Amino acid sequence: MIDFKKIEEKWQKKWEKEKIFEVNIDKKKEKFFITVPYPYVNGPPHLGHAYSFLRGDVYARFVRMKGYNVLFPQGFHATGEPIVGVVDRLKKGDLEQKEILKLLGMNDVDIKEFEIKGPEFVAEYWKNKWIDIVKKIGYSVDWRRTFITAIDSNYNKFIQWQYRMLKNSGYVVQGTHPVIWCPNDQSPTGDHDRLIGEGESPTEFIVIKFELDNGEVMPCATLRPETVYGVTNIWINPNSEYVKAKIEDQKWIISKDAVEKISEQLHKVEIICNVNIENYIGKNVRNPVTSKKIPILPSNFVDIKKATGVVMSVPAHAPFDYVGLSNLKNGKEFSKFNLKSILNNIIPISVIKSELGKIPAIDYVKKMKISNQSEKAKLDEITNLIYKKEFHTGILINCRKFSKMKVSEVKEKIQKDFLEDGFATLFYEIMNDVVCRCNTRCYVKILENQWFLKFSSPIWKKRVKEAISLMEFYPDSVRTQFINTVDWLKDKACVRKSGMGAKLPWDQNWIVETLSDSVIYMAYYTISHIIKENKISENDLDDKIFDYVFLHKGIGKNLKIKEKILNKMREEFEYFYPVDIRFSGKDLIQNHLTFYLFHHVAIWEKNKWPKSIAVNGYVNLNGLKMSKRLCNVIKLNEIFDKYGADILRLNLVSSNENMDDANWKYDVIDSFNSRMIFLMKTISNIKLAKRKEINDFDKFLLSRNQIIIDNTTRAFENTKFRSAIKYGFFQSINDLKLYIERCGGIKKCNGKILKEVLHNIIKINTPIMPHLSEELWQKLKQKGFISLEKWPKPDEDKINKEVEFGEKFITKIINDINQIEKISGIKPKKAFIIIAPKWKFYVFKIFLENKNKNFKTILKKSNIKNNDVVKYIQYLQKNNNLLEYFLKRKNQIKIINDSKEFIENKLSIKLQIEESENSKILKAKNADINKPVIFLE
Repeated sequence: MIDFKKIEEKWQKKWEKEKIFEVNIDKKKEKFFITVPYPYVNGPPHLGHAYSFLRGDVYARFVRMKGYNVLFPQGFHATGEPIVGVVDRLKKGDLEQKEILKLLGMNDVDIKEFEIKGPEFVAEYWKNKWIDIVKKIGYSVDWRRTFITAIDSNYNKFIQWQYRMLKNSGYVVQGTHPVIWCPNDQSPTGDHDRLIGEGESPTEFIVIKFELDNGEVMPCATLRPETVYGVTNIWINPNSEYVKAKIEDQKWIISKDAVEKISEQLHKVEIICNVNIENYIGKNVRNPVTSKKIPILPSNFVDIKKATGVVMSVPAHAPFDYVGLSNLKNGKEFSKFNLKSILNNIIPISVIKSELGKIPAIDYVKKMKISNQSEKAKLDEITNLIYKKEFHTGILINCRKFSKMKVSEVKEKIQKDFLEDGFATLFYEIMNDVVCRCNTRCYVKILENQWFLKFSSPIWKKRVKEAISLMEFYPDSVRTQFINTVDWLKDKACVRKSGMGAKLPWDQNWIVETLSDSVIYMAYYTISHIIKENKISENDLDDKIFDYVFLHKGIGKNLKIKEKILNKMREEFEYFYPVDIRFSGKDLIQNHLTFYLFHHVAIWEKNKWPKSIAVNGYVNLNGLKMSKRLCNVIKLNEIFDKYGADILRLNLVSSNENMDDANWKYDVIDSFNSRMIFLMKTISNIKLAKRKEINDFDKFLLSRNQIIIDNTTRAFENTKFRSAIKYGFFQSINDLKLYIERCGGIKKCNGKILKEVLHNIIKINTPIMPHLSEELWQKLKQKGFISLEKWPKPDEDKINKEVEFGEKFITKIINDINQIEKISGIKPKKAFIIIAPKWKFYVFKIFLENKNKNFKTILKKSNIKNNDVVKYIQYLQKNNNLLEYFLKRKNQIKIINDSKEFIENKLSIKLQIEESENSKILKAKNADINKPVIFLE
């Protein structure tokens, strides 16, 4: 039994002792700077984290072997609310929080320490756990450069410099904007400060003011102001609480849940009284746009937590509305309101004509046979389809002055008119729930005098798009997503009132929020070790220092830090920057990764802009993204403890590529393990390989090895690590097994060839399974670390298509015999292999020589008058693309004869080789140049 974990511990100690991943300036080498997201230190690493991080490590190891001077650092993130939220919940005795921490491997003593010692202790605790665990899985990181945000005061000074730079450039501005707000923290809540709702942002609705006869307003929020012309009724939820509230100089009927949200959007709101909403059912309101009277109707599908709790109904274009009316007509739930005559008079009004028709909601509900509003999935699907198609292809009809205009071109003009005419007002809402890390439900608040990043700036957007045009993306298809994000990105709040982080330098009441202090930290990696080594304090760091180091501004004299140290810091930055590639998850495209580009182009010139980004999917468990919030994480140390680091690396990195989601699979672990053991045993027995002469089997192995080196290298270069493992691990080991089998065991192998190929196999697997590779390299009596060896290059002179095709030819014969056995259900004693007649090889030779594949020319040159020849030429013309390579007849006979003993032993069958012309078997004439006839008896 091989103790892989013992091997892994051995090499981790050696790497650390020799400091082989600590990188310094080496002007003889080209640098390569790789980064991955710094993890949030509110728990231990799990497989979801490890997927992106290991991809970064694998690539770093590959590029290092390609001869680059590789900087691969790792920091940690503690900014924001999450850690503070954990401590606060513990102090409040939150049992759910305690259970979550226990699931993460903590005991009661640890949890009590969190509660007593506070957020900074929590952050340091998890940072140390992280470092310990990721070292065990073989991260090739320069740990001298690590730091932790928020509690590292030197890093906070760096962030303050960043924000002064942005403010001076006009990219941080003070203004009035809608933000997602936590009422408990009294702060905007960014993506990384949320338990639920990552990616959600305020959505702008227009609220149409439908009036009752007494002047009271029933306000309906909509994203589609153009459909107001088709409203047939208003929906309210009779089983919910509503109030009458004075809003400015009007009286609104709204859900009780809407009051706080409206008041937080710069409206003066005063509750007058609660109302019995049932008293409003059956009454009419006036559509302010068309002046038509329409009825108020009951429906349970109205979500009173969304917008105002009052909904306008457009049944021709909104599937939920059409089904709601149908259910109301045919159901008994609301029969007490006697609405039959009202319902009979409601006729859907078409206001948009698109490629889906004039009444798509009705058409699609009938087409999909939807009978009830409870069929939410189907209704959501067709709702999204209709809204999208009508926006992009719709023409307005029955919309007065807007008729015959395109929806996409006139939507904003309609909204503007309604606002100017006093028919409507704006309202901001969250489309899906957002819950802060403090466990508080959030809503939209319009903040005055808040600090924002001016992502709406056309000049800034243009500069980011220029950066995108100069970059490489893996996969390249993700480039469009970045451009789209830049297009729709709006101003974003960059500070909050609570949590951990750097104080906003010009207004100490604010803290730079989580996503806003994690976009240029890559630059800090280049100097963090120098700051620590020289024991530089926050008091020594100021804007002039950072200007000198990062922007080449000013002079190094008369500053608080010695000029020699400053020059060292500047030299490190100039040598290693920019970032050559950043690995990250696809969920960060719409925030962190795009913000990363915005900030870089704002602060630096083109020569310091990021060069490339590699994006990957999530790690799923049972179809769900792995997340601490969902309590479905597999902790990294659990996998490591059970299987070891190299198995973990192989299984996780090979689980998918590009942006497809990965799935951790237990059922493939044995296949990795068995091949690793095979490599160990082969190398242990290599001294038994005594043969010196070279035969076709050796040529085959060498040829295959060159192609695999090439394919594996290309896969690594394009960050397609699943493909790299397919070629470098599976195919290369399968070829090695076949070679040993074809030779008749390792004693009959060529020792020199075997050693050469093993060297290459180990090297191309080093980025994925570095520990075992080091051990195998040592067993081959090689000096130094394989992690620092040169990556192999394919030798084209060793590529031999003929021997490769010959091996494929034999494999095909073996597979065909097995297939015939399987179909017939009989175990034969003898197999006849019948080679195609000479004339077929002759005709095919002429066919290949004829560039135009002209039938008459080929027939004439063949000079064989035979109907079979005519049919064969026609067959070749139809199947020309299938014949990329073939063996000459004498070579086919030779290779089958050479492989006769191998085939017989493998299949436990006698083999007889015949030529078609001399065979008595009826089907012998069907033998083709690449497909001999096989007959079993």
